[in-house]
Amino acid sequence: LCEAVLSEKRGNDLALALRAQALNALGHYDEAMQSINQAIAKNKKRADYHGLQADMLTTQGHFRKAIAAYDKALKINPTHHGVIAGKANTWLRLNEPKKAHQLLQPIMNANNADVTILIAFAKTLMAMDDSFEAAQCLLDRLPATNEPNETRRTMYFTLGKAMEQAGEYQSAFEAYTEGNALSPSGFDIEETYETHDQLKALFPAGKIDSLPTSGIDASNRVFIVGMLRSGSTLTEQIIDAHPGAYGIGESEVLQKLINAELSDQQINAWRDVSSDQLTKIATQYLNETQEGNEQKVVVDKQLGNFQFVGMIHQLFPNAKVIHCTRNPMSMGLSCFAQKLPPYSNPWASTLEAIGQFYSAYASLMEHWNQCFDDVLEVPYESLVQNQATWTNTILDFCGLPFDDQCLRFWESGRTVLTLSQDQVSKPMYTDVLQRHERFGSLLEPLRQQLP
Repeated sequence: LCEAVLSEKRGNDLALALRAQALNALGHYDEAMQSINQAIAKNKKRADYHGLQADMLTTQGHFRKAIAAYDKALKINPTHHGVIAGKANTWLRLNEPKKAHQLLQPIMNANNADVTILIAFAKTLMAMDDSFEAAQCLLDRLPATNEPNETRRTMYFTLGKAMEQAGEYQSAFEAYTEGNALSPSGFDIEETYETHDQLKALFPAGKIDSLPTSGIDASNRVFIVGMLRSGSTLTEQIIDAHPGAYGIGESEVLQKLINAELSDQQINAWRDVSSDQLTKIATQYLNETQEGNEQKVVVDKQLGNFQFVGMIHQLFPNAKVIHCTRNPMSMGLSCFAQKLPPYSNPWASTLEAIGQFYSAYASLMEHWNQCFDDVLEVPYESLVQNQATWTNTILDFCGLPFDDQCLRFWESGRTVLTLSQDQVSKPMYTDVLQRHERFGSLLEPLRQQLP
């Protein structure tokens, strides 16, 4: 819609700003920033434009620049609640909860805070270890039926975290359940199993050597696969901290190229792929993901590539595959308690579906282990308890010499855009290892679905 408006009036600042918001949500950060800069150039007096620019800078990890952009917005409109909340959230990302509290408290005292302020204030209170007060702020406003669905989801998941932090696990579970009930679903486990069965048939164990491969040497490529909340971002961050490595995050390039080759056909269409086609796809992938790091080990941590391990071996016979694993009860709870982007991971909104999807995933990974003996499994629990040992193992597997910078991965200053961005900006900690045990029988629906 924005493009349609801009095709008739290229300088429409509102269309430029809305396009920037859409592009940012789609992960096209450079294009989004260009669009919001154009909108601001056309109309410098819109506080919401400067606020959106600041939100986007925060998303990309440019926190200090974001604070400056929020300040520009507040000079135009000092009472803009969305901008104030955004600035407070950025102070929290900078581990400055007192500054966030100082910004928000006057509005809370005036009893005229909108929901964006309320949520930011609750997060600030949690950062200051006042979880009961944080929960009470949210409870006073819920169920907030007049608010947009995504806002209500945020409120419930924030409430869940506050209750969990306070040790009220029954109440935390109820809040997470309410948040998930508002999450779009439509998950079909039978469709997942059908896809995985087709993949197993395409790559029968014991016959892998007879399949065609590309002529591409990609021995410097590492693919991290697994489930959400399995320590994949931590593993990538350890490798990226090495001066001879570079992480490209959750790239969608490989999936895009494979899907384009299938042209909406069934996965079975891959059966007829030739060496020349594989070489073409592999070359295109490398060209789109080099990012000027041809001489480094390049890490792709798109977890959904666990379905494509067989295809990865055909496309890049010398590439490395790391499989991040975690106790399925802890992993399942972490997914259930996390506000995921709408319409992504539809299996994550009920404990039953999480368990079903995990079972399907585990079965497929077991098949890949039968097909290939060169996949490194990195258990999250062992990684966080034996950091030095596993860092050595991971670097050696990637063909990298040991470097003690990898033991201080949180000092790299690297921007992380995944759900684990806060965790990997701190030293390794182990207090979440047995998180699921605190919820006891509440997680029984998950446990019953696990293999």
